[in-house]
Amino acid sequence: MTQQGFVKLLGACIAATLLAASGHAIARDSQRQHGTHAPRTTQPHTRTTERQRTETGHTRTDTVTRADGATATRSAVVTNDKEAGTRTRNVDYTGFDGKERSVDSVRTKTDDGFTRSTTATNAQGETATRDLTVSRDKEAGTTTRSAHYTTFDGGTGSMSDVIQRTDDGFTRDTTRTLPDGETHTRSVDVSCEKDATRHCVKQVETGQQPQ
Repeated sequence: MTQQGFVKLLGACIAATLLAASGHAIARDSQRQHGTHAPRTTQPHTRTTERQRTETGHTRTDTVTRADGATATRSAVVTNDKEAGTRTRNVDYTGFDGKERSVDSVRTKTDDGFTRSTTATNAQGETATRDLTVSRDKEAGTTTRSAHYTTFDGGTGSMSDVIQRTDDGFTRDTTRTLPDGETHTRSVDVSCEKDATRHCVKQVETGQQPQ
C-alpha cells in the first residue's frame, strides 16, 4: 500500500482497501455506511444477504459465490448505546483467497460533533488506525475535521480540514501530512450571487511542501 493510497482512506474507506487485496471491494460510507456492503466481483456470481435486527442494532452477513465455487463473506455487527452516545461497528471479511481481514470502529457523540476511532487488520495481522474528530460551531459557521492515522507499515500521518461559512458561500482549507513528512494543502473559496441566477465561482489553490 502506498502512502498516497492510505491518505485517500481519510476521505473514504479503509474497508475498500483491505478487500482490494483479495480481488473485491466494499462500497461504503461515506458513505455513508448504508448502501452496498457486499463483496463485489465482475465474474458471474450469486450473492446472498442476511440482516437481523437486534435490541441494540443489527447484524448483516453477505456471501458471494463465484461460478468456480469460491466464496467471499462479510459479517458486520452494529451496536448502539444511546446513553453513552456510541455506535460500534465490527466487520469481518473473508476473501476469495480464504484470508481474513477486519475493520472495527467506534463513533462517539460529543457536545459539538463526534469522534470516530477505526482499526483495520489485514490478512497478515498488521493493523492500521485512524482517529477522527469532527466539531461544529453553529454561531461561527465552522466545521472542523482533524484526523491522525497509522499505516500497516508503521507510518504516521494527519489531516486537518476547516470549512467556514461566508456571506456568499464558504471557504475550505485542508492540510494533509503524509508518512514521509510531505505536506499537501488545498484551499477552496466558493462564492455565489444572491440574485436569481445563483451564479457561483469556485477558486482552488493547491500546494505541496517536501519533507
